[in-house]
Order: sequence, then C-alpha cells, then structure tokens
Amino acid sequence: MAELLTLARPYAKAAFAYASEQNATDAWSNALQLLGAAVQDEAFSAYLNRPELTPAEQVGLFAKVLGEDQSQAVSNFLTLLADNDRLTLLPEIAAEYELLKSQNNNTLEVVIESAFPMDAKQEHILAHALEKRFNKTVQMTVTVNPALIAGVVIRAGDQVIDDSALNKLEKMRTRLLA
Repeated sequence: MAELLTLARPYAKAAFAYASEQNATDAWSNALQLLGAAVQDEAFSAYLNRPELTPAEQVGLFAKVLGEDQSQAVSNFLTLLADNDRLTLLPEIAAEYELLKSQNNNTLEVVIESAFPMDAKQEHILAHALEKRFNKTVQMTVTVNPALIAGVVIRAGDQVIDDSALNKLEKMRTRLLA
C-alpha cells in the first residue's frame, strides 16, 4: 500500500498543480474519482488489464467512462499513465489528489465513529472543537458503531483520537494482564 502511494504521489501532485493553474480542481477531482472507481470495478479492471490492449486502447476505455467530461488534459494524463503502465494507480492518485485539494483549501476530512447517533447540536459542537484544534475547516462524516459501547473514535488525516469505552476497557485489560 505504501509503495502504491509512493508511486501515485508524483502523478497526483502534477495533476493538482495543472488543475490549480487552470482553475479546474473540481473538474479534475470529479474525473479522478470516476476513473479511480472504474479501476476498482472487477470487470472493468479485468478487461483493462488484458495484455493485447495497447495504451491507446486503454485510454479509449476511460474515454467511455468519462464521456463528454473528458478534457484533452485528462486524456493526456491518462496517456501518460498508460504509457508507464500506471493506470492501476488511479484510486491512489485520486485519494492523494483529494488530500492535496483539502490542504490547499485548508480543510480537513474527519471521520467520526460514535457508539450512538449524534444530533445536529452535538455534531456542531464537535466540529467547532476540531476546527479549533486543527486550525482548519472540518468536513465530518459520522458513522454509528455500537461495538464502541460509548464514546467516539475520531480519524483526522493520520491522527486517531480514540475516546471510546471499548478502547478504555482494552487498556484496562492490558494493564491487568501485565
């Protein structure tokens, strides 16, 4: 996984730099998300990886996925990836692109697992506290995970804040067994 990210990062940076220059970051974001999803589809991926397909034919397949939304720049990008046998990196490129876009917009994607559903007021209070802590605009996704027993697990970038009862019980168990 880390190796794929290492390979994908330069392509994502180049795509983001170009898209920023052209004021087309959202269009590129949409295109990369679609292309990444296509690569993750089993049937599409199996067809794409057939040895008899030339890079031009592979790019043609992606043109069908994007339809009219495919710009010449995206086509050139896909050609570069196809020529270097890197089309399978599209999901990682899309993820890294989104990370660069978030950093540029000073936003942070936060995933919150809660033991119980949160109401709008609780979400607002938590979002405000996280914005203050990270000094960024926070975009939250909240999911319910009853296995946590109580509390929340917050994933913000590479940081994890685990304030769940399950985590506290596990720590207690570890101390008792030590």
